[in-house]
Amino acid sequence: MTKKLYWENPYETKFSAVISSIKTDGIILDKTLFYPESGNQQADKGIIKIGNDKFEIIGVSKDNNEIIHHISPELGDKIKVGDKVEGEIDWEYRYGLMKAHSSQHIFSAMLKSMYDLDTLRAILNFEDVFLQISQTIDYDQLKKILYKVNRICTLEEHKIAADLVSRDVTQGYANEIRGKIPNESEIRLLKIDKLDIVCCGGTHVRETTEIGSLFIYDFKKGNEIRYYVGNKAILNSSKTNIDLIHMSNNLNSPLQKVMSVIAKQLELLENIQKEQKELSIKLLKASSKSPLKVINNIPLFHIDSDIDIKIINKILPDFPQNSLIIVSMENNKLRIISLSEKLDANSLMQRLIQKSGGKGGGSPKSSQGFLEKIPENIIDEIESMLK
Repeated sequence: MTKKLYWENPYETKFSAVISSIKTDGIILDKTLFYPESGNQQADKGIIKIGNDKFEIIGVSKDNNEIIHHISPELGDKIKVGDKVEGEIDWEYRYGLMKAHSSQHIFSAMLKSMYDLDTLRAILNFEDVFLQISQTIDYDQLKKILYKVNRICTLEEHKIAADLVSRDVTQGYANEIRGKIPNESEIRLLKIDKLDIVCCGGTHVRETTEIGSLFIYDFKKGNEIRYYVGNKAILNSSKTNIDLIHMSNNLNSPLQKVMSVIAKQLELLENIQKEQKELSIKLLKASSKSPLKVINNIPLFHIDSDIDIKIINKILPDFPQNSLIIVSMENNKLRIISLSEKLDANSLMQRLIQKSGGKGGGSPKSSQGFLEKIPENIIDEIESMLK
């Protein structure tokens, strides 16, 4: 069984050990500081030295009570059982994982204590955490949780400590332990003073203020939260802070009122878009009554406006049944819509592309393309094709 030095002192970075076994995909040491990927926490990174040879650890995994250190297969002939090794973990990476893991416990504890919500899933990466919770919350609730968590992680010093105890001992904490108690003879209890107690085998910081403030960068479906800790949180918080000040200056509004100003601008934009949609419908309805030309009994319509295809499709029944509709859009984009059984919209588009260059495609009923060079008179071009 590999002795877990990362449990005894997660702040150590170097250790000495002996190779106890060699597998096809790695080596097993009698003891290690390398945390294996488990409990949704990523494995440590680092190196081991054997004599004058240095090996990069490309992964660490568990095999029952053994911990496998994955190294490049071609290096296997340079090592043997009994070799003494010197190991060193990537401390910056380890510390980022420790902060992420400890912050997740605090966040989950606050979800539970404030709103009786359980954490269904947690993924712990370097300075990056994903949480999925049992029920949805709104933005105001999330603000209250973040405020409380950030206070704990920056101002309130709560000690974090772990104890390896027998399963019988955990029964005395049954009402206090958040989450399930694993069916194992020995269980590691992680306690955050006055806040939380949970069964956990991961690596953690010593006290909550080591974590620093969190930065939530994604909140979806009301129950999926993604946030940064450590340097990633600082970088994103600093950038967002200055971006907001820049925005407030552009809006000529105090920072505290930026959200209300943006909300009004969005409402105004929504009204403009609604009016634009109504005008587009009126334009299309009017256009449907007056074909530009009739060629071989096919009414030809030209819409020189970048109108949403959903709006066009909605008004198509107003056009004569055998119509051909050409829609000229911005940036040399073109759409051809055929309501005639005799005309293939995509064939016409491909002939235009062959002559003018570009790309595009679609179906016999509707085709969209980009032309490198728009003909001087697109309607005359279409007319010549129809004739």
